[in-house]
Amino acid sequence: MSTTGHRSLVVSYTIDKISAEFRLSIDPGKGLTTAFRNNRTRVKKHLITVLRILVPAGILAYLLWTIGSDPESAESVRQIFSSKTRWGNVAIGFGFALLALSCTFIRWYLLVISVGIPFSLKDAFRLGFLGYMLNFVGLGGIGGDLFKGYVLAKDNPTKRPEAVSTIFMDRLIGLYALFMVTSLAALSLDLEGSQPAIRSMVYVVHGVTIGGFLGLSLVFLPSFAKGSFREFLEDLPKVGGAFKRTFAAVGMYRRHPRYLVFIGLLSLGVHSFFSVAVYFLASGLFERHPSLLEMMVITPLAMVFAAIPLSPGGMGTLELAVTELYVTVPAEEFSKANGITVALGFRAMTIGLAFIGAIFYWTNRASVDQSMAEANAEEETLEHLAEGVDEPLERSQQPEPR
Repeated sequence: MSTTGHRSLVVSYTIDKISAEFRLSIDPGKGLTTAFRNNRTRVKKHLITVLRILVPAGILAYLLWTIGSDPESAESVRQIFSSKTRWGNVAIGFGFALLALSCTFIRWYLLVISVGIPFSLKDAFRLGFLGYMLNFVGLGGIGGDLFKGYVLAKDNPTKRPEAVSTIFMDRLIGLYALFMVTSLAALSLDLEGSQPAIRSMVYVVHGVTIGGFLGLSLVFLPSFAKGSFREFLEDLPKVGGAFKRTFAAVGMYRRHPRYLVFIGLLSLGVHSFFSVAVYFLASGLFERHPSLLEMMVITPLAMVFAAIPLSPGGMGTLELAVTELYVTVPAEEFSKANGITVALGFRAMTIGLAFIGAIFYWTNRASVDQSMAEANAEEETLEHLAEGVDEPLERSQQPEPR
């Protein structure tokens, strides 16, 4: 073959290959090119990051402006550093907050070992504190839950779906426990004398609590595992993936009711302890403050708002919710200035807890940074791992009786 013919053949092959790849990249069935989808994902991620900065910044700026423009609010803040503050009560409040956070780590530890994954309580606390810290500093990067799920999955490559699903189940149980504690504490409120907004809020909380109980009872029925109703929910657009992950995670624990009972009680303790922490904080800052039962309504409800993924660690949304609930839930009247002060004091407590995670980070900075980078790269994969684990555990994988 001549040189000219050889070159023509190469050019022809190259053009055909490029054309084939171009047709593949703009497949009409897919609607969008792969490159465009990737760009859209990156733009969406950047927009979310910007919102996660602007939302808490705007809320905190509003609260600080309220303090600066109201002499009563400024006086409430100055009182923190006066001789009237009972620092012993504040310290007790921080101790209860630390106890509550520790209970969340123990809960996750039990969820992990109950599906046969080898795990130590020491590692649960180490990863738990690191994850808690990342919830505050994870702007534009991974959150604490994703980091914990990745490290656990990396250490147990044969149980990656189960590892990630423990994180999802931990969050699900914690969120339902928030409503449960609030619902029980709200039974002590005098709803007839409460504001209409509070009555409506309490009714919604009761409804979610009852509905959640009925829903979980249905999901735990053995016949639900392969039922048509489950398939219908999993095939729903937009929310089907969330249902699938929920059912898969719950399915893992259907065979371990003993663990779930203890985990449920532990979860109720978590939010009760956080409520006690805020109660002692308020009693340390002010002579007059809401009762303990009222705090057990205020704090969990505020944490529900903080769980909305608008800002890192619920920054801003938690403070705003505590402030508004502080002046609307109690039967006695309290100023918004006191509510803002208690809200900012509770935020200072949570930041103090996050500093413990910072200690773990600085002592293992290189390995933690590497795990964070790897988890960020596998974020999409990890989000879908939890959808296929609703299978009976093999006998060798089941935890030993305790």
